[in-house]
Amino acid sequence: MGSGLPLEALGQHYSRSEKYVLSKKAKLWAVEVNDYLYIFSMPRLDKNQAEECVKFSIEDALPRVKPHKEHMYSFITTLFVADEAEKDALSFIRWRRFIKSYKMGLQGSSPLKTAALDIGREKIVTNNMGRDLCKQIKNICKE
Repeated sequence: MGSGLPLEALGQHYSRSEKYVLSKKAKLWAVEVNDYLYIFSMPRLDKNQAEECVKFSIEDALPRVKPHKEHMYSFITTLFVADEAEKDALSFIRWRRFIKSYKMGLQGSSPLKTAALDIGREKIVTNNMGRDLCKQIKNICKE
């Protein structure tokens, strides 16, 4: 996709929720949650490649975020699908952290979710923010 990295897909999801009384003009609250998904696929995943892909994901997603008072989260999700993954790459994915706050959190934040699917070992590894991805990946792999 022009980056020189094994980027297979890029997805964007925007969600807005609001609560109002009687009329849409009498809005009580509103929140926006966005997700920028980067899927990388390769036969063998090593730590250097994982670092480059995560760096690319963060650098590509942050300019897309438009913080404002109703912005809650803009997740940056990086998913690796590999036939084989080195242990140090999986360790990097498990312990990689990143979060950017906007106006001290008043206009939301952009946390990083990372996950790797090691097909050869039938193993899924996620960082702390990406724990919810594990169940979703398992459901996809069942089908």
